Amino acid sequence: MNKKSKILSTTINKNTSTLMDDFNSSIDIDRRLIDEDIAVTSAHVKALTKLKIISKKEALTIQKGLISILNDHKKGKLKFSKKNEDIHMNVESFLYEKIGEVANKIHTGRSRNDQVATDTRLWTIKASKNLKDEIKKLMKSLLDQAQTNEKNIIPGFTHLQVAQPISLAHHLIAYLEMFKRDLDYFDFCIEKTDENVLGSAALAGSNYNLDLNLLNKNLNFTKSKNNSMDGVSDRDFCLYFLHASSLTATHLSKLSSELIIWSSNFMKLFNISNQYSTGSSIMPQKRNPDSLELIRAKTNTIRIKSLEFSNIISNLPLTYFKDFQEDKRIIFDCYDELLSCLKVMQDVIKKSSFEQSVGRDINNNYYATATDLADYLVIEKKIPFRDSYKIIADIVNYAQQNNKNLSEIKIDEYQKFQKVIDKNIYKYVDVDKSLSRKKTSMSTNPKEVSRMIKKYLKFLKVQ
Repeated sequence: MNKKSKILSTTINKNTSTLMDDFNSSIDIDRRLIDEDIAVTSAHVKALTKLKIISKKEALTIQKGLISILNDHKKGKLKFSKKNEDIHMNVESFLYEKIGEVANKIHTGRSRNDQVATDTRLWTIKASKNLKDEIKKLMKSLLDQAQTNEKNIIPGFTHLQVAQPISLAHHLIAYLEMFKRDLDYFDFCIEKTDENVLGSAALAGSNYNLDLNLLNKNLNFTKSKNNSMDGVSDRDFCLYFLHASSLTATHLSKLSSELIIWSSNFMKLFNISNQYSTGSSIMPQKRNPDSLELIRAKTNTIRIKSLEFSNIISNLPLTYFKDFQEDKRIIFDCYDELLSCLKVMQDVIKKSSFEQSVGRDINNNYYATATDLADYLVIEKKIPFRDSYKIIADIVNYAQQNNKNLSEIKIDEYQKFQKVIDKNIYKYVDVDKSLSRKKTSMSTNPKEVSRMIKKYLKFLKVQ
């Protein structure tokens, strides 16, 4: 059945200017909620059918019409109207075109206020699950590199200064820990978003005894909101989503910055894939880590979204305001940017490589085992640490002045600074032994690193 396109008659649609139609419309943004909106409408129709407000025959007609709209959308046949303002009114208008007057029954007992909130909750849960999947893929790429580089020793840095030797695997596992926390944050977001708002209507609740359990079952919610006013006005779940995204973005930015530094000519720890670097327009020798720089920039814009959203919804009295129309633009933009960053970073990590020998040289050339030498004096010679610290600091200054690393200093030279020093000191100079000397479970000790790799292999397999 084909009907002439119906512009729904509401106060705001009467005699508005084209400029106002464009300004007021959100259809260019919230059209991506069409799957959720149709799912919510379908569930609502089932609840109305149970109350016999809609007959079984009418319900079947409506459900077929909704399926047809989805099929038209997949084929690119739908022409959305700004006059119909948003996805909810557009869907109702499409349904009227297909099935006629019976379409006018679907809005019984609900409002756009509880409809839009429910749509957005469903989308946020779906988006959170999708981002979790992408985070896990990135973690798998990092874990693969950790396995490959389990014996690759690099410098650990503080203040971007060479500090102590660590394994590259240990360093990468630190990021696995970060991204694992991100999974937890998105789980929290999903948990807090999992509340059905249908039944709130405009703000006071529905005049129809809708079966909330039936609605929850059909929409995969575990519970309904306790308060109708909170139901239509609550956008905390969007903030949870933005906060979780912001934390993931922070970790991506941190990883990007490190890899950019590591890929520099001065460090050469990381060889970024040619697929994700670009050449200079004038300098033929250069390869620029553009992908990582763009991730760093884009993740900065993601972190701003939380503040942007907070500013929009702050100081709003209960219950619904047009301000809420802007919430979807922000969370959609955040999702799109974060998704692209995660996908690119996955591939950068997967297709790039780490140098196998440079790290050892850096550790040796910049005295990374100096702390081990101080511990040698404490452990074997019973010299208090602060005294040991000063002795080794003097030795390092001597090494720098004479252009030597710690292994190149002869025993008689060491003994000039402390006569009790013996040849055992060279065991503490050794970079590999420095790692094995670490005792705590969270350390860079190879046994602990291997244990953590096994832990994450199990975690990601289970996940």
